[in-house]
Amino acid sequence: MNERGIDMDKREQDIVTKIDEKTKDTRTPDGLRPDAVEKMLEAHNQKARRWSPVRIAGLVAACLVLAAGVSAAVMWNGGGTGKVQTEQKSAEGGGMIASAKDYDQIYSYIENYNKQQKNTEAAYGVQESQEIATEDSSAKSADSAAAQMSKSDADAAASAYSSTNVRQEGVDEADTSKTDGKYLYVLKDSRQEIAVVEAKGGSLKEFGSISAEKGTSIEEFYLNPEKKRLVMVCSRTEGDGNLLRNMDGSTSTEAVTYDVADPSEPAELGRIRQSGSYSSSRMSGDYLYLFSTYYTGTGISRKDEKSFVPLVNEKPLAFDDIYLPPADMGNMYEVVTALDIENPDVITDSKAIFSKGGEIYVSNENIYYYENEWQEPDKTSTTVRKIAYKDGRLKAESQGTFDGYLNDSFSIDEYKGYLRVAVTVGDTNAVYVMDDKLKVIGSIEGLAEDERIYSARFMKDAGYFVTFRETDPLYSVDFSNPEKPEIKGALKIPGFSDYLHFYGDGLLVGIGMDVDEDTSVTGGVKLTMFDITDMADVKEKDTYVLDNVYSTDVSYDYKAALVEPGKNIIGFPGYESGGQKYFLFSYSGEDGFKCLLDEEINGNGMIAARGIYIGDVLYIVQGNIVESYSLGNYKKIDDIIL
Repeated sequence: MNERGIDMDKREQDIVTKIDEKTKDTRTPDGLRPDAVEKMLEAHNQKARRWSPVRIAGLVAACLVLAAGVSAAVMWNGGGTGKVQTEQKSAEGGGMIASAKDYDQIYSYIENYNKQQKNTEAAYGVQESQEIATEDSSAKSADSAAAQMSKSDADAAASAYSSTNVRQEGVDEADTSKTDGKYLYVLKDSRQEIAVVEAKGGSLKEFGSISAEKGTSIEEFYLNPEKKRLVMVCSRTEGDGNLLRNMDGSTSTEAVTYDVADPSEPAELGRIRQSGSYSSSRMSGDYLYLFSTYYTGTGISRKDEKSFVPLVNEKPLAFDDIYLPPADMGNMYEVVTALDIENPDVITDSKAIFSKGGEIYVSNENIYYYENEWQEPDKTSTTVRKIAYKDGRLKAESQGTFDGYLNDSFSIDEYKGYLRVAVTVGDTNAVYVMDDKLKVIGSIEGLAEDERIYSARFMKDAGYFVTFRETDPLYSVDFSNPEKPEIKGALKIPGFSDYLHFYGDGLLVGIGMDVDEDTSVTGGVKLTMFDITDMADVKEKDTYVLDNVYSTDVSYDYKAALVEPGKNIIGFPGYESGGQKYFLFSYSGEDGFKCLLDEEINGNGMIAARGIYIGDVLYIVQGNIVESYSLGNYKKIDDIIL
C-alpha cells in the first residue's frame, strides 16, 4: 500500500513512474485525459470512490505492465494485490536491527526471496518471466541494473515568502518550484533545466538557468537561501530503455550542489551518486539525506558484489553498512546517503535497509522505514525500522511490528521519544503507541468498523484522524498518557477529508470531497474548518463546497497545498471538466471561507502546479508557465513562458 492508498508494491510503483517518464511527451486525447476518465468513472459507478488523476494514470500504467507479461513480478507478499500467506517470522517489538555479517549472508537472503517467489508463482500458476529471473553464481553476463504544525500559532507573523509545505516542521523537502524571496526557481517540463526567474513585485523576467548533465533527468531540488545553495536531485538511466532491466544497477540517483550566490551564473560545487531509483530525500540543517530504491534485478553473481550490492560513488556499500530485515529474505535496498551541502562532493555516511519494499517517515531525529506484510486475506502487519540521524551520521536503533497498515506518512508521528500510528486493520482501525525501542505500550483497537483511515494529523499530545465509508468521522485522540491513549471525541459529517492542516489556535482545516448522504456519490471538493478547542467536543465550524471541482492534487500530494495561517491564505489546484484552476481562500470566524481567487491554470505539463507567495504577490507555477497575481486585489500582474 503506497502513500496514495494504491495497492501496489514498490517495484510496480517504480515501473509506473518509468512509464510516466517515457510517455510524458505523448499528448493524450481529450477523451482519455485523467480528468475526463475520472468523471466518466464516477458517473458510471454511482458511489463514493477516491479517484485522482495520478491514481487513474497509475492504474492504466499498471494494466499495461501486466499485459506485457510481468504479472509474476507483483505476486509477492510484500505488497500488491497478490495477498499470499507468508511463513515469515514477525519482528518482535523492541528488537535490534542487525547488520550483515558478510556478503554471503546478503546473497543468501536474495536466494531465499527468489525461492519464495518461485513457490508463489507456482501456487498461482504463473510462468516464470525471464525478464525478472535472477541468475545464479554461474557468472552469466546480463544488462546490469505539512509540517507538523506549519504555523500553528495564530499570532505568528507570516513569512516574507513561502516555503515548501512539508510533512515535519524543521525538516525540509525537495520540490519542483521554490523561492528565496527574490527569485523563483522553476523546474521546466523537460526536466532538463531549472529556470531562475526574477520576480519584482509580480513582474517576471528570466534571469538564469541550471541545466542537467546529459543522460540525467531532474526529479526535484532544494534551495537554501541562507547558504546560497541549490541541490538538484537527478536520475540517471543507462542501458537499452527496458523498464524492468532499468530497475536494477543501470539506474542511479545523483545529488548535484550549486552555489547560487549569483543566480545568473550558478557554479557547481560537487556531486554524489548512488545506485537505485530516486524515492525521496530530506534536508535537516546543512545536511541532505538522499533515498533511492535499488532492486537486485537480473544477472546477479556471488562472485561480483557489484551485481547485487548497491554502489555509492561507484564503490559497493560495505556489508556491515547494510541493515538486514527481520525475516531472512529480501530483494531490494533502500539506500540512504548523507552529505554536507558545504562540502557536497564528500559523503558523510551511507547505509542500506535491505527489505522487500516500504515507505519512509522522517522526524526531527529519526528515520522510520515501514513496510507491509500481507499475511493472509484482509490481514496485514507493518514492520518499522528506526535509524537515528544527526549531523550527517546514521545509526541503527530498533525495530518492531504492529497490526494493520498506514494510509500515508501523516498517520505516523514521533513525539517525546514515542511513536504514534493510526492504522487500518482489516475492516476496523486502531491506534498504537510505541516506546523508543518500538515496543507497543498503548493501543486503542476496533475503531470505526467497515471504514478505513483517509487522513490523520498529530500535534504534541493530540491526534486527529478521519475514517470514511458513507460519512466522515473525525476522531480526536489524547496521547498525554502514552500507555493509555484515549478517544476524546468523534464527529460524524458527510464526505471525507484527504488532508488535514492545523490553522492557528484551536482550528484544523480539512481538504477533501463532499459526499451525498443518501446516495454516497462524491460531489465537489470540500473545505472544512474544524474547531478542536475542546477535544471532547470537536465541531464542524464551517464548510465550503466547490460543486464543479471533482478532485485536487492535495489529496495525494501535500506539497500542492499552500496553507499560511499567518497570512490567512489556503491555496490549491483543482480539476474541473474544462481544465485545471487555482483556488485561494481566506478564513474568518465571522465570514467562514471566502474564495479570493478562482483562476484557470495555463500550461498542461506533467509537473504539478504550485502556488508560491513573495510579499503580497502570489505566483502560480505550472510547468513552463508562471503567472503572478496581486494579493491585494487578486488581479493578474504578469506571466512568462519559460
